[in-house]
Amino acid sequence: MDSNNKIKEAIEATKQLKKHELKEKIKYFLNISSLPIKWKERTFENAKILSLEEKKIKQRLEYYCNHFKEAQKNGLGLYLCGEVGTGKSFYSICVFNELLKNDFKVYRTTLNGIYQRIQSTFSNFNNLTEEQVFKDLLEADLIILDDLGKENISETWGKSKLYSIFNFFYEKEKCIIISTNLESEQISNFMDTQGNDALIDRFREKLYILDFLWESRRDKIGNQLFKEFWNGGK
Repeated sequence: MDSNNKIKEAIEATKQLKKHELKEKIKYFLNISSLPIKWKERTFENAKILSLEEKKIKQRLEYYCNHFKEAQKNGLGLYLCGEVGTGKSFYSICVFNELLKNDFKVYRTTLNGIYQRIQSTFSNFNNLTEEQVFKDLLEADLIILDDLGKENISETWGKSKLYSIFNFFYEKEKCIIISTNLESEQISNFMDTQGNDALIDRFREKLYILDFLWESRRDKIGNQLFKEFWNGGK
């Protein structure tokens, strides 16, 4: 075998190794993500559009997925806000699934989920370290934070960690998607750390706001499910 063939084989072997490592990392983030039972069914193709406003938001989210590499260059993310039951979590999982298909490392969690992972490092029976928690946040291509603002965080440790986490996102230019039921003033108060509102101001420059302005659709979906159930799935 000549030297050129050896070099080609070595290059191909390196490529295959990198592909394998990427697949394993994607699987790792899938395992530590917070996902509902039927998360695979939540796709853009399965979305039931009930209004023109929803159609526009779906188009924005699809555009974001299709141009995600461009978003990564500047750490651009999305801020999904609106009332309970308007589909914010559904569409965040649509994004999760779409990027997963294209071999991106997506990590869906909550602020409480990150807190719990950090707190679990206090135990001597856990091999996880706080450094590893932040390493995971760094290595993920996209971080989806679901239902931000529901957490009951302390003014000492909780607020301190909130600042550390979000300042980390900002400095590392991480792409994040936040979903929340809180209004603008409420989220500002939630993100306030010792009277310092600079944290939320920093994120406003990197997050594009998508307002889910319609009413909750859960009752309609629930009624439809029972209608199909009583009619034998027809």
